[in-house]
Amino acid sequence: MHRRLLVIVCALVAGLIVALSVPLVRATADRTIQTSFTGRVQDSAWFADMAATALETGRTARLQAAADRYTGLYDSQVAVVDADRETTVVAPHPIDLEEPHVRSALLQALADRPPERPSVVWPWDDRPFIHADAIKRDGHILGAVLIVSPTDRARSEVADYLTLVVLGSLTALAIVLIAVAAPVVRWVLRPVHELDRATHEVALGRLKTHVSDRAGAPELRRLANSFNAMADSMHASQEQQRAFVAQASHQLRNPLTALRLRVENLEDFVNDPQGLHELHSAVEEADRFGQMLDGLLRMARAEASEAERTPVDVSAVVAHRADAWRAAFDAEGVIFTTRIPDGISALSLPECLDQTLDTLLDNALKFGDGSPVDICVKHAPDTHSHDTAGPPHGRAADTEYGMVEVTVQDQGSGLTTEELAQAGGRFWRSTRHQNVPGTGLGLALTRILVEAGGGELHLAAAQPHGLNATVRLPAAPPAPATPAVAP
Repeated sequence: MHRRLLVIVCALVAGLIVALSVPLVRATADRTIQTSFTGRVQDSAWFADMAATALETGRTARLQAAADRYTGLYDSQVAVVDADRETTVVAPHPIDLEEPHVRSALLQALADRPPERPSVVWPWDDRPFIHADAIKRDGHILGAVLIVSPTDRARSEVADYLTLVVLGSLTALAIVLIAVAAPVVRWVLRPVHELDRATHEVALGRLKTHVSDRAGAPELRRLANSFNAMADSMHASQEQQRAFVAQASHQLRNPLTALRLRVENLEDFVNDPQGLHELHSAVEEADRFGQMLDGLLRMARAEASEAERTPVDVSAVVAHRADAWRAAFDAEGVIFTTRIPDGISALSLPECLDQTLDTLLDNALKFGDGSPVDICVKHAPDTHSHDTAGPPHGRAADTEYGMVEVTVQDQGSGLTTEELAQAGGRFWRSTRHQNVPGTGLGLALTRILVEAGGGELHLAAAQPHGLNATVRLPAAPPAPATPAVAP
């Protein structure tokens, strides 16, 4: 938009300069032509007075000499014709009297009509001046004097002035663009840029973002006020929702705990095996309900968290969590492999990667059908670095160092295309896994934590089968080199 506005302003200013310059150049060219025309009129009048005597007496030697001197001095052509259009004097060489412009000028002069004022001669127009004046004596037309003059000098003067005007116009245009148009366009668009930045921040979930309403045009200031009011309303609504979820989850813990204790206490009064089975099922459901409340509480706290991103040693964290889970995989007889290069760091929220790996490894162990599980860490380019629409929701803007990918892959049955589109939603669980313990909040909480840290969580089908769960985090900038200390 900045370039488009500058182009529009440039076009308007250029149009104004052209509208002012063209009449000025034309008036100067017209004045130059008028000066040349006046000189030719005086010269032709002098020749006509001399030619009248020469035509009456038949002595043209003096007139011929004057014509030769004139043509040598002014690089022109001179011809004197009688009333029958017969050439009497010509210098320096004959003129084609049948040429349309020459013939028209001669006929007007012989008819004793005033000569026409020549049109404006531009630098690219090389037509000569053609001027004819009648030779009269006592009211009788004796002949005509014809002067054909080149327009080189006049065209050169017009060209010089035109060049000066063009250079001056370009200089004025540049000054206007640099000193006036560019600052004005920046001032007009500053609120727009602020709104664009704030909209991106809101899209990332930072609803406390505000824009200044003290700069820009009145319409843009009103728009900034409306945006701030909208952001405040959205933030208040989101805070109320989070507070309700957190408070409800916390308040439900006490009656749930009391209910579970009372159900457990009933075990001493139930002797029927079927009743004991139902009793144990009720305790398990209460535990599952408690896990669900815990998940909702953690999710509400994660969404309300305003922790800053810090550099995280991805290699160390992944190696630590892999060692912690290796015993669980060995107990289930599941092959567990790792590919973790050293020295890979990324930007993330504190403990985000730990919780994410716990969730992904737990899912791979529960839903991987006992197939081998592999965890891989690697650097990857930022696939959105040339995206003109800006980073997607949850993406950080500082990905100039690329991305770090942590992938947990199993070779189980995986998820269908429809299930992949729904995976990660709150309380979503595949119909094939309803009998596996869980609440359906693990991946949703993981996605919230990862995106809050500027990363992405991708679920995709593995080849030939299975599931790839990939966490992409912006790579941390390299640590500055420590200068060597001289001994």
